[in-house]
Amino acid sequence: MSWVDSHCHLDHVAFKHDLPQVLSQAQDLGIKRFIVPSVGSHRWSKQQDIQEKYPNTYHAYGIHPWFCDLHNEEHLEQLDDLLNNAVAVGECGLDFSPNKPSKEQQMYWFEAQVTLAKKHQLPLIIHSVKANDVIASTLKKQSTCRGVIHGFTGNINQAQTFIKHGFKIGIGTRLLKANADKTKTLLSQLPLEFILLETDAPDGLGRDARNEPKALIVVANAVAKLGGHSAENVLNLNPASGTFSANPQE
Repeated sequence: MSWVDSHCHLDHVAFKHDLPQVLSQAQDLGIKRFIVPSVGSHRWSKQQDIQEKYPNTYHAYGIHPWFCDLHNEEHLEQLDDLLNNAVAVGECGLDFSPNKPSKEQQMYWFEAQVTLAKKHQLPLIIHSVKANDVIASTLKKQSTCRGVIHGFTGNINQAQTFIKHGFKIGIGTRLLKANADKTKTLLSQLPLEFILLETDAPDGLGRDARNEPKALIVVANAVAKLGGHSAENVLNLNPASGTFSANPQE
């Protein structure tokens, strides 16, 4: 078995010049598989290039709520085709923070991607900010959905609702921040089998620091320490291979 970074944006410009080294350093630590979600059509071709060059990267395709207003129906058709060679749909979802596309626009694109996930029988990688209850309500209507709530920041009741609907809870490097008490409390209440480890690289460490997949080991050790587990126990219960259809685990 090996570690899986369930959410890292290897197509980001931050990795333009040293992606081979970034992957090599992670692999030296035992992180052998990488799930790469997309944020929109402007990066789909870059993902395809990475997917062809690095067989240990597994790709999701979708439209992030931040960029949904830049897309049209033709992009949905392109996305439909891309999902024939994908492990998940996403990163999609809702973000009701200020200065984001309208709730109506976001709901349209989220629901469209939920429909595509059902069509292709793929899990969803969901971005949820200030929208957990709305997303849960949407998923309740789609009983066959599954996937992960990426970078979860909600409470235990919301987490349990998502788990009931077939979703894992994504935990990443934000756990390492000084103000992560809420996440630490959540982890003390969640069984390991419902947690997916991620980095969200190159994000996740603040504006001035580039995150990398190798940080997954730090996250795993933090999760283990909080729950009184060993890192090996965290690894054995890491359900990434059961969540994504490509079975990206040795």
